[in-house]
Amino acid sequence: MLAYYNELLRKKLEEVRRLTKCQSDLGIKKSEFQSDEKKCLEPELSTSTWHGTLATAFQDIREAGIHTPFLEITGAQFTNVFTAIADKINSLNAEIVSIEQTIARLEAEAKEEAEEAKTR
Repeated sequence: MLAYYNELLRKKLEEVRRLTKCQSDLGIKKSEFQSDEKKCLEPELSTSTWHGTLATAFQDIREAGIHTPFLEITGAQFTNVFTAIADKINSLNAEIVSIEQTIARLEAEAKEEAEEAKTR
């Protein structure tokens, strides 16, 4: 029984390690992604480059079809992912505490049984 809980503890600790690394890697990717925001609206349109109805329609498409979804990804979507990862890490940490308590209880019981066996 003790071996089972020790293995379970090892697995949970590994899951936390992997999620923490994922969270870190995702933070780096978010920064890289955010740094490309200006590319959504490039090249800048002006009266000297392109103007008129088609230019206005093109600019609207860039704003509504590219820039707005880009901001949604860098804002709410990344936030939701980071929240989900943090929630899972917190849940796993709570499981780890519980497993460690179970291991400590089982070890104490085993020690107690061993001492009783010596006195018999």
